[in-house]
Amino acid sequence: MSRVPTKQPYQMKFDPGTIKHLGVKMYSTLPPVIGELVANAWDANATKVEITIPAKRIDEQKSEIVIIDNGAGMSDEDVREKYLRIGRDRREKEQSDETPPPLKRKIMGRKGIGKFSAFGIAKEIEVESVTDDEVSHFRMNYDELMEKEEEREIEFDPLDPTGDIDEGTKITLRHITIYKTRPIPIDSIRQKLARRFAVIGGQYNFEVIVNGDAISPEDRDMKRLLEKDREGKQYIWEYEEERIDRDREWKVSGWIGALNRTSSEDDGIDRGIVLMARGKLVQEPFTFNTVVGQQFALSYLVGELNVDFVDEEEDIIATTRNSLVWDTDENIALMEWGKAEVNRIARQWAERRRKDREQQLENYQPYREFRERAEEVGNQRALKLSDKLIRQAIEQNPNIAITELESLTQMCLEFLEFNAFWDIADELTETGIVETGKLINLFREWEIVEAKEMERITRGRIKAIEKLHQFIETNAREVPTVHNFLKQFPWVLDPRWTLVDDEVWYSDLLKNNFPEESNDPEVDRRIDFLCVSEGTTLIVVEIKRPQSKANTKSLDQIVEYVSFVRREIDFTTDPDYRYENVIGYLLCGGLVDDYVVRERVKILANSQIYTRRYGDLLSSVRKRHAEFLARYNQLQEAKQNAANRSDS
Repeated sequence: MSRVPTKQPYQMKFDPGTIKHLGVKMYSTLPPVIGELVANAWDANATKVEITIPAKRIDEQKSEIVIIDNGAGMSDEDVREKYLRIGRDRREKEQSDETPPPLKRKIMGRKGIGKFSAFGIAKEIEVESVTDDEVSHFRMNYDELMEKEEEREIEFDPLDPTGDIDEGTKITLRHITIYKTRPIPIDSIRQKLARRFAVIGGQYNFEVIVNGDAISPEDRDMKRLLEKDREGKQYIWEYEEERIDRDREWKVSGWIGALNRTSSEDDGIDRGIVLMARGKLVQEPFTFNTVVGQQFALSYLVGELNVDFVDEEEDIIATTRNSLVWDTDENIALMEWGKAEVNRIARQWAERRRKDREQQLENYQPYREFRERAEEVGNQRALKLSDKLIRQAIEQNPNIAITELESLTQMCLEFLEFNAFWDIADELTETGIVETGKLINLFREWEIVEAKEMERITRGRIKAIEKLHQFIETNAREVPTVHNFLKQFPWVLDPRWTLVDDEVWYSDLLKNNFPEESNDPEVDRRIDFLCVSEGTTLIVVEIKRPQSKANTKSLDQIVEYVSFVRREIDFTTDPDYRYENVIGYLLCGGLVDDYVVRERVKILANSQIYTRRYGDLLSSVRKRHAEFLARYNQLQEAKQNAANRSDS
């Protein structure tokens, strides 16, 4: 069939402000621009749209983006009277809401402004359209339009046919102003185009091909990417003809779902819910301007809702065709419905996520190891608090990855036998906890600070131990020496004692009633009596020389001293000298090698009368504090390991 190109120039009357507003200022990215041209192809009853996009970085002088459809094309009259008429409402003028037979599609376009969207990304638009035996071919240049802004009228010279199309329309974009420093992300463009139309695919007899590769149902099917819960069910909420107003036929169909991550870098999917009317996007991804308690849930939500009623009787879509005008009755009702639904979904999502994480936690090996270890050492408090602590972290942050709990679990394991940790954990579970990472840092810093202070105390005690060792080596004789040492460091006798008060009255009473016998060997003689109080307990200490040997007589004497003091307390009427309990200590160098003496020592312990040897005190104190120093080193190592993990 011969093609007859037009010979007459094409004329267009225009408002420069409208061209700027509808092109340069409103469109700056590729998907919405191509989307407008694809929508025009749909309205032209096209069954195929082929899009060619440069795979390399844009060269403004050479690069082209080409969109070819096999639609009805435009006659010369169509081009002059319809295409080049700005702001023409096609549905109103043609008194039709559908395309001609045989397809009879719902018309997507209304205002006839989509053609100017390309000026947002290109300086030149070339149009070639073929229908029956007519070819219309011309070129619009933005700079030339602006040169005619005073006249507000321009002519486009007719061009010869290219022979590239038999029927349909070819749009070529040149002098492209974007992607000059990096290649166009073709896959991302495909996906964004797929999301802009609900009518792509064989079901709708509408094929869209990008660089030779057709957009498939899988490109549109975001449902397959939705997260699944512990039972294998997708996080999806579906709607089928749901009425949003009792009195109106305003209905919503579609779905809202949740992905398993917030970032779009991995999957290229813009978070949010798109609104579709007549198979075309009319609202970019959003969440109905919702503010919810589970705010983080919004960054997981995606969805597609069909809201044809917003584009039935009145044009209530914004000029850019990718957002709604929200001050109409139907759109206000839609916004309120959407907010309520997103709130409901966010709450349900958070609850399902929490239960999922708790189930994962039960099967999480580090957590199971912690529980087994806690059971072994019999620390039921740690079991209870750690469980509450970790579950509370999940409840306050349902989007937390189970591996993010590893540090918290590891910390619980490291501090399993460290009571100060569980004291803090107890308080935090009652008052609510902070974000997991900050919580871990809080524990680490707090424990290290306390450990440093305890290290200082420990090193001071080690010096005291060395002093005690010196007393033993020199067989200390001076009364004040050992007396004052034990008053200053009572923990030597009992680790529970940190601060005691000197009871001079009872010390003098014992000295006066039990003078030292002069016939005792010098090495076995008593240095002093020391009476100190610790709370409601009076402690009676008979101090022997470091090289003395306790025998039966020595044991009888300490029993007599303690009994005397107990009797005095029973009879005293002065409340300042009354105690609920009296404990006795015999501090000596050792025991004589006698079975009876050793057995007597065991029996007296049941009556809270104890024999303590200088050497045993020394080794016991060293052992206790050596363990603490080792624990301090473990804390330092644990903190360093945590820092290394966070850096990596």
